[in-house]
Amino acid sequence: MDKPYIAAARTDAIAPGKFVKVVVEERAYLIANLDGRYYACEDKCSHEDYPLSYGCLDGDRIKCSLHGSRFSLLTGAPMDEPADTPIHTYRCQDADGWVWIDPSAPAN
Repeated sequence: MDKPYIAAARTDAIAPGKFVKVVVEERAYLIANLDGRYYACEDKCSHEDYPLSYGCLDGDRIKCSLHGSRFSLLTGAPMDEPADTPIHTYRCQDADGWVWIDPSAPAN
């Protein structure tokens, strides 16, 4: 995979319906496996800058454990209050047993 993509996590390390936290270029991201498709987002709730990695997946949404806001992994859109600002999502691909993310710019 060519730049700007960077190998971030082994595909076999992310079970379906789960996510992992990774640090790429000194920034924290979450990579989620939704039925064999991978999605990446920043590891920070837009409401209180709280780590989303403390939360859980709810279908195609990541839930912040601090105040319960959920965000779409597909678009970054907030789905529940109190959050009203999207989180950043990032393009990712899987190849050669790895999930590769493009940390150069948010996809949304």
